[in-house]
Amino acid sequence: MASRIREGGLNLIFDADDTLWDSNIHFLEAEADFRAALARAGIIDERAIGSALRRHEMKIIESHGYGRRAYLIALHRAAEDLAPAYEHAALRTALEGIGSRLLERPCALLAGVGETLAELRGRHRLLLFTKGDHEEQLGKLGRSGLAPLFSRVGVPIEKEPATYRLLIAQAELDPARSYMIGNSPRSDINAALAAGLGAVYIPHPHTWEMEHAEIDYGHARVSTLASFRHLVEVF
Repeated sequence: MASRIREGGLNLIFDADDTLWDSNIHFLEAEADFRAALARAGIIDERAIGSALRRHEMKIIESHGYGRRAYLIALHRAAEDLAPAYEHAALRTALEGIGSRLLERPCALLAGVGETLAELRGRHRLLLFTKGDHEEQLGKLGRSGLAPLFSRVGVPIEKEPATYRLLIAQAELDPARSYMIGNSPRSDINAALAAGLGAVYIPHPHTWEMEHAEIDYGHARVSTLASFRHLVEVF
């Protein structure tokens, strides 16, 4: 549980996916549909499927960054690796349907997000800092209705200590009065702490496995909250 800070004029920096709205559950459901399509083609080796998908997912992130369109490219490439050539056409058709559903799915706000941000904005400067595809993330933000609450929006390719240091410089933040808030231990919490920011971890049950990491709770400025609503009790 975070200690009470309750001073005005702080810089609160928010992640978006699975912090403000659901996101990774959509990828998990797309992967389940992908595996079902492979099963219809007679491909049922779970270990081989998982290995091919993660391999192509990592390669696509290196070349295209994060995002739904990039993930769909990884699905197509994994299917081509796993399936015999005579199954490719049917799998492409199935993947087009999976892709349409993934791209068109709205991202529902998590409980308490809208009212909590509105209250916090009355006391603090709010910033959004979330990695991914720039166009995709700005589209989700626009549809969420939350955009007017943030004084600055950044969509970096990756969130690591150097990226946070750049944000600190560009946004003229005092690290001692600035906190990163998010659900990803690796890129929201540990990277922010390494850059000198405080951090508040709000767990989400479907955080992407590649974002899992041990959090250093010995750090003086890191804490965990059970829900987004509890931010108003701290800040």
